[in-house]
Amino acid sequence: MALVMMQGHVFDALVSPVSRADPLYLLQVTLHGSTAPGFLFASGFVAGLPRAPLSLTASVRRARRLLFVLAVGYAIHLPYFSAWKTAISATRAEKAALFACDALQVIAVTQLAVLVLQWISGRRWAPVAAALTAVVLIAGPGVWASGVAGRLPLPLGAYLDMSVAPSQFPIFPFASFVLAGTVAGAALGRQDPSTRRRRGLIGGVGLIAAGAIVSVPLRAVVDFWGVSPAYALIRIGALLLILLGVEALSRRTQAVRPLALLGHETLLVYVLHLLMLYGGVVGTSPLSRHFGALGFVAATGVLLMMLPVVFAAAWAWHRFKAWSPHGASLVLLFLGVAFAYELMTRPW
Repeated sequence: MALVMMQGHVFDALVSPVSRADPLYLLQVTLHGSTAPGFLFASGFVAGLPRAPLSLTASVRRARRLLFVLAVGYAIHLPYFSAWKTAISATRAEKAALFACDALQVIAVTQLAVLVLQWISGRRWAPVAAALTAVVLIAGPGVWASGVAGRLPLPLGAYLDMSVAPSQFPIFPFASFVLAGTVAGAALGRQDPSTRRRRGLIGGVGLIAAGAIVSVPLRAVVDFWGVSPAYALIRIGALLLILLGVEALSRRTQAVRPLALLGHETLLVYVLHLLMLYGGVVGTSPLSRHFGALGFVAATGVLLMMLPVVFAAAWAWHRFKAWSPHGASLVLLFLGVAFAYELMTRPW
């Protein structure tokens, strides 16, 4: 999912309008539709693997990591590298983009909620999380239609729908993918392969069937490709089947093993490829002058040149963390403090 995510972002940014009519481009758009739900589902799956509730120390450690992820999500949307300039001079559109609920925000907020849920519900947290998933799916169309997001402060309203900010992944319905992933991680992750395969097949096929059935009465009520519960159910079911397929493939060949590195260092991969492609407050991207100007083949070439850089960075950071976990934590702490200091002290 991380690899397909990179490919989709590169093509969306660089491919020209004329080349978007290419059948290969249309094919990748179709495949790219599963990337975001899969990215969210996978993050939840990993969070659901440890037996819960976690110890206090482990809970604090996970909460600290999630807050760091949330901070990174906002940092890459900053319009200026100055908190004062952002507060005084940022336009309404720039502030809306800053507070938009993107992938990192919905992952962090939803997993923090799961952490609280695990402490409250104890070992019975998985059924409660499944029920909460259903609540998010069922309530989604009503929340979008109510206009409540517009009556809340922008930083809060941006989490509910897409009406007040360019939120690509608002909580309704995208938190359901993270929640469903945590339930799948708890129900499938610690099982033997045969049990995991049986449960995954039953769950995947069942959810796809349920989504197809409820899509009929919902067709006249809500857009299938928006906040429809039918869309989410079908996607979650398909992701369960993809999960089984990837596991089966990994047992038969070693060719997919290098991709595991991207899975281990997804946050680094996510942030690095966005900075390389779009730039940010720390610098501009050399690719910005090619936005919407390249053909299909040229954009593919850019992607192939980016991949070794991303793999090398992921490999180096992964090895460094294995060699010195405490040192890696200190590096992140230093970078976070330095970034925050610059952000708060720069006058303009």
